[in-house]
Order: sequence, then C-alpha cells, then structure tokens
Amino acid sequence: MSSINSASESGFDARRGTMVDSQIRTNKVTDEAVIEAIEGVARESFVPDQLRGVAYVDDDIALEGGRCVMEPRVLARMLQTLSPGSNSHALVVGAGSGYATAVLSRIAQTVVAEESVEGLAAVASEGIEALGITNVVIEQGELMSAAAEHGPFDIVLFGGALAQVPERLADFLEEGGRAIAVMSEAGEGYGAATLFTKYGGHLGEVSVFDAAIPALPEFDVPKAFNF
Repeated sequence: MSSINSASESGFDARRGTMVDSQIRTNKVTDEAVIEAIEGVARESFVPDQLRGVAYVDDDIALEGGRCVMEPRVLARMLQTLSPGSNSHALVVGAGSGYATAVLSRIAQTVVAEESVEGLAAVASEGIEALGITNVVIEQGELMSAAAEHGPFDIVLFGGALAQVPERLADFLEEGGRAIAVMSEAGEGYGAATLFTKYGGHLGEVSVFDAAIPALPEFDVPKAFNF
C-alpha cells in the first residue's frame, strides 16, 4: 500500500511541476517567492476526492457555496501583484477549501482566512493542519466580519470575484495596505483583477489584468425592483 501511495504522490508532484512550468512561468509570473509557494503546496489536497485527478487543470475547480479552488495562474498573478513579504499580516476573504491560504502562508508571516460556508471552513482547517502549516487561522463566519478582531491587515486577497467593493475594506487595511479582487459587473466572475491601496484612509484602485473567476455571492449587487 505504501508503494502505491508513494507512486500516487510522485505523480502529483510531476503534475505540479508541469503546472508551474506551463501555466505559471509562461503567464507573466516572475516573482520567485510566488512560484516557489505554489510549487510547494499540494493542490490535490484542497479539491474534493473525486476531482483529485484534475487538480492541476488550468481552470477553477468548483466547490460548494459558490466557492472555487482558484485557477493557478490567476492566483499567482494576484499574489505577485500584492507582493506579500515575510512580515506580511494577510487576510483571505472567501477561503473555500484553503488552497490560496496555504499558498500565501508560505510567503506571509501570518494569514487569517474567512469562510462563511461551515463545511468548507472545516475542510480548510483540516487541510492546513494536515500540511503542518502553523501560521494560519481559519475563522468561520460572515465575510468581512469574522476576521475583524485580527485586523488591520497589510494584504487582503479575495477568493472570488466581486460585483462591488465591500464597505468595510478600508477598515480592514492598515495605511499603505493592499487588497486585490477580480471586479466584475453583476458579479458574473468575468472582469479585471483590481489592486486597491489605502492612502490617507481612502482607497485608490487600478486595474491590473483581465481575469475570470466565480463570484463571491455575498458581494452581489442587490437587484432593483421595477414598478
């Protein structure tokens, strides 16, 4: 049995290496800290068992509650844009199964992750613990609320697209802090990865690159009623 498991792990390692070479390095990702972090996290550990065979496809992997395991190259470019450092205190909003959190934990000093879907928060906690990661806290609860006691943060990563900027984002960022999210009209997931930076208590923003990821339903724009 151990030889079978070893062969399986070796196969995933090879696929991870191929993913880094073909999906990450070839898509404008040059930050070696980000590349090494992605190379060091077993993506298959954060997908449902029945989908482990497609863990390294160049696509998002759907999870319950509108969450996803983010497409590797989009995650890599978002992290490169944020440019977290070894002293960063980071927040992941909409952690899903914990993959992006695990990757970020290999760069930042501390990472707090929020997840409102109870089952996914449990999966994320189990996955983080199984990999022996000790600088992560998973908070289950309302997004942009559950992690408030741990803030402010210098880095915020949103695990899905947003139809609107959360009202409390500036409060969660320290002065000079940075946040990144894919902003999309009507929350359909297709839009632009946008970098927000807090200056003088206010948020500046700049679009960085086009991206498409599933939307976080908590940040949908309320539908207006026509009379």
